[in-house]
Amino acid sequence: MKTIALAFAVAFATPVIAQTANPLESETLMKKAINAVGTAYVLYGQGFTQKVMKDPGLPGERFVRVDVSSKATHPWDVGAQYAVDKPIKPGDVVFFAVYMRAPNVKDGETASVPGTGVGQAEAPYASIATLDAHVTNQWNVYYASTKTAAGWPRGQARASLQLGADKQVIDLGPLIVLDLGPDYDVATLPHN
Repeated sequence: MKTIALAFAVAFATPVIAQTANPLESETLMKKAINAVGTAYVLYGQGFTQKVMKDPGLPGERFVRVDVSSKATHPWDVGAQYAVDKPIKPGDVVFFAVYMRAPNVKDGETASVPGTGVGQAEAPYASIATLDAHVTNQWNVYYASTKTAAGWPRGQARASLQLGADKQVIDLGPLIVLDLGPDYDVATLPHN
């Protein structure tokens, strides 16, 4: 899994990786991951099916296809969650990235996945680092980052994706959440 995570990191975290001699052998980057990098999604809601599939062109080669059968009342009524296993300190830079695609949309169209990123795991469900993703039919990495104003103890934050915005098929590839500490320059991180 470490190699998968590092390969994923190479795809999007160039500023972090540029600081290491050989990113494919670096323990430094993986020590900053605050989730178990991969595709361990927990899906919730009604009116969807899920299937684990393979794509050899994707880091780790595995993804989860989620087929939402009809638009939900609220986008968050159907979703995917991902555990954040470590605490986040106030003032730390949090970086979220996920591979996604919407295989059934036509070229030039997008599917809506609002509320994508990291947020508080309980009410009031405050956003930590999120974006409203407009997902194309090709694999892309979607990013969110922030310098946190507050901290969250272990188990009080999680990554999530709201999938109920429409009747749609969304493929969820590897997901990573990094805590880059208080001294990282958010402006140097990739963004959509």
